[in-house]
Amino acid sequence: MTAMAATSPADAAGPSLSFASHYDDKLTTIVLLHGGFTCHLEFALVRPHLSEFHLLVPDLPLHSASRHIQPGTTDNSAWHVAQLIRSHAHGGRAHVVGVSMGGYIGQCLALDQPDLILSLFVTGAAPPVGARLFMAQWPSVTYYTMRLTLHWLPDWVYRYQMASLGLLVSDKLTAAMRENITWSLVQDMFPWILRFTLDHVRALKVRTLSIAGAQGDDVPMMERTADALRSRRTDQGEAWPEDGSGAVVIRKAAHGWDMQFPELFARGVSAWVKRERLPAEFERL
Repeated sequence: MTAMAATSPADAAGPSLSFASHYDDKLTTIVLLHGGFTCHLEFALVRPHLSEFHLLVPDLPLHSASRHIQPGTTDNSAWHVAQLIRSHAHGGRAHVVGVSMGGYIGQCLALDQPDLILSLFVTGAAPPVGARLFMAQWPSVTYYTMRLTLHWLPDWVYRYQMASLGLLVSDKLTAAMRENITWSLVQDMFPWILRFTLDHVRALKVRTLSIAGAQGDDVPMMERTADALRSRRTDQGEAWPEDGSGAVVIRKAAHGWDMQFPELFARGVSAWVKRERLPAEFERL
């Protein structure tokens, strides 16, 4: 299995992630990691439904207010998230929630520094296959597709695309995404994801829930991810203890469904963090 450690940047005393901290008086910290090209605004409609938790919501490297932090690689991003957790999470540990690119960053961090993570809740972040694998292998396609959609076509085309998926994307978030579409980010984003396999899923040493939105993610791969999580072993070679880990599919969900069903997304996160029954829409695989 290829090593996937989140190595520290050359200048360990360099800049820190820009982040927002909400509900600081709450005891349990959740870190929300946005997808590629978006920013902390992705969770604007999710946050109010998670007011019983302390929330840390960063802009990841090469995104928005953290655009000065380079490179935008998965391992560098994970290193900076680790620093955020150590410095600002209550007790120096946190539940990590990641969407798409943020989900891969969360898993990268969990592989390297599991002691920082109380649990993982990731969606759209299984080993890439199909169209998503193609986009990762050919980053120029992703770059020019995003440029076409957000820069070169009329605004109403993008708004129509988002509305057709049921995604609630604000004008502020759309403007941020336009600024975040850079060739540097596209080049940095995909190499780690391309190396991520089911063997790495089996190596995760934290309580993990992996999710597929059936309208945008590959459900057969999520079924294989579920098998990989079930087959995990402890460091002593014993079967991984039953802690609720596994994979689920949400049939009506798109890839970035936190912007489609923000209240459901928050209910799922809350139930996962509190070890309660997941919402009925979360279909176990």
